[in-house]
Amino acid sequence: MHNKKLFWLHIKKAAGTSTRALLQQHYVEVDRKNKPKNFIQATPDEYNDILNNYRVVLGDYQFKRSLFAKTHLYPDQWNDMYSFAFSREPIDRCVSMFHYLFSRGKDVGHLRTMLHSVKNSLMTRKRVSSTSYAFDVFLDYAHGARQSDSIYQPLGNHFTTHTAPMWEDITDLDGNVLLKEVFRLEALIEGINRAFCECGIDQRLESSDEPFRKKKLNRQRYAPSRSQIQKIEQIYPQDFEVYETAWHKA
Repeated sequence: MHNKKLFWLHIKKAAGTSTRALLQQHYVEVDRKNKPKNFIQATPDEYNDILNNYRVVLGDYQFKRSLFAKTHLYPDQWNDMYSFAFSREPIDRCVSMFHYLFSRGKDVGHLRTMLHSVKNSLMTRKRVSSTSYAFDVFLDYAHGARQSDSIYQPLGNHFTTHTAPMWEDITDLDGNVLLKEVFRLEALIEGINRAFCECGIDQRLESSDEPFRKKKLNRQRYAPSRSQIQKIEQIYPQDFEVYETAWHKA
């Protein structure tokens, strides 16, 4: 069997940490935080993880990472590579973005400070009202990031990349999906095993190998209102199509 090269596109807030752990030793990691590598410094085996680092800016290809990979990183290999990604249900993914950026977003201090101010000012109201208002503000900024000509507006590159739609990153300029396969996040183990099989890797995972994602996805989270769901559908329309057509367990 021909051994294909593996290429995994990390979609933010879609089990990236778990996927990196499960792909070892078949996915080469680099320093993405302290001294991030760039492509000029790297070997081809390191390109994938560099591309998955939001700190590495790509100019006009910033949100067309699959197209960048096909055009500039692997121009002679792309069609023979097994490229794949995982699609998280868009509403759940959006709520996860909110919790991540609100609770841990050190690089988006303005948003975090503002939302904490919102929560403090509404202490006398029901907590759900405070969170609902904060989520509305978050969605407004996510929409603003999609409309902005700069990756640094309105709240910086960390916010812009972590709220980016999946659709643009997996398609070319004509809207054709460039990846060999897109799996639903619920089929994480099955998707990685399929990648191993396609790449001639003699390894298979069991469902018990991946406990982190299930715990995370089952956690009680904020439930958006109908009007907020409509906003999410307006910001990420194609991502719903991707999820509906993605490979999933029967």
